[in-house]
Amino acid sequence: MEAESSKLDVSQRVSEAFRSLSHPASRDVHMKTTSRDSARQRSLGVGVRACQAYFAFVLLAALAYALATEPGDFSYDFSLLHGFATAALSAVCIWLFQKHAREARTFAIGAAIACVALSISDMFLFGAFDVVTARLGFAAIVALAMQYALAVAVIVCLAASPTAKRVLSVPIDMRPYATKGHSYDVPLKQRVRTWVFWRDLGLFFIVFSFMGHWAEMLFCYNIYLGVFMGDVDFSEVMLWKQWLFPYCAEGVAVVLIVVLLTPVKEWLLRKFGGRVLPAVLVSVVVTAAVCTTIDFTCGMICNQNYEVWDYRAIPFNFMGQVCLQNSTVYTVAALLILWIFYPLMDRGLRRMPRAVADGLFFAFCGIYAFSALLHFMYVGDVGLIVGDFVMKPE
Repeated sequence: MEAESSKLDVSQRVSEAFRSLSHPASRDVHMKTTSRDSARQRSLGVGVRACQAYFAFVLLAALAYALATEPGDFSYDFSLLHGFATAALSAVCIWLFQKHAREARTFAIGAAIACVALSISDMFLFGAFDVVTARLGFAAIVALAMQYALAVAVIVCLAASPTAKRVLSVPIDMRPYATKGHSYDVPLKQRVRTWVFWRDLGLFFIVFSFMGHWAEMLFCYNIYLGVFMGDVDFSEVMLWKQWLFPYCAEGVAVVLIVVLLTPVKEWLLRKFGGRVLPAVLVSVVVTAAVCTTIDFTCGMICNQNYEVWDYRAIPFNFMGQVCLQNSTVYTVAALLILWIFYPLMDRGLRRMPRAVADGLFFAFCGIYAFSALLHFMYVGDVGLIVGDFVMKPE
């Protein structure tokens, strides 16, 4: 009887396995996987590749506009909104085409309509047409007409072309990476081999480059109110007027916090048996040492003549490059990022659908590229100006 029951159990398990393989859901998964692989093997085709090239051209045109705009000689108006939106939408479209994504058709059609609508509004409602024609003359009218005609062609191709429907057929992955935990639960040497690790570092760098600017504004305003010691120059356009000027130093600092201090934080938590309070107290000392070292190193490299900052009049300074007040502020900010903001952002990215997180990354890359060229570089009569340096043509 026991032998017969064991045979029956084995036969039941085998039949259940076959039923699971023949289940419609399993067949659907297999068919989706097969179609995804076959679609990736296919070429995008001439028409779809031309649509991708159109968005690459639109992106390059937006970046060229930023490069041709003199830093300080612009205002945050509708034209800049047009440039930021165009750069972000074009970057996402290029990525979706490269992924053969099924959603690329709908998104690209909407992006083309949005770019044309923003351009028409900027040119004819907010007065940019007069400025452009004054500089370029009849060539500007021809360029605008070609841009709108190409946008209509892209919309028609993506909406009606059977090739576009066939080639852009891979459903994007909307599954989250994880529903709980953090990415740094995995050892660093394993994470650095993944696309997600570098994508997240890029996002943190871009987001905190902008947030660092706003934090600097808050800090300087508190100096003006007398909360902190120091001087404030309200005539500095870069800080007070250009509120989307990316502070790269703050972005790099957050990347260093993620790479250097997060492993230390996890090691301290393991060392203290998961107790947060002693781990935080020890991390205060480590974080202060790291932040002060980075600040002093940057000062010795970039601020030897005290043209960027000068702490010699502030008590408890060292060589005028670092001081106790600012090191304390930087340490508190780094601790907040290390223990609160970075874990929240990391957990949010892991719970976010994969395609959404990737799309946000490419959109922010477009925004950051436009902002960096707008604020850091300028092609003038004397050549390419990068910051305070001038690269003259030969």
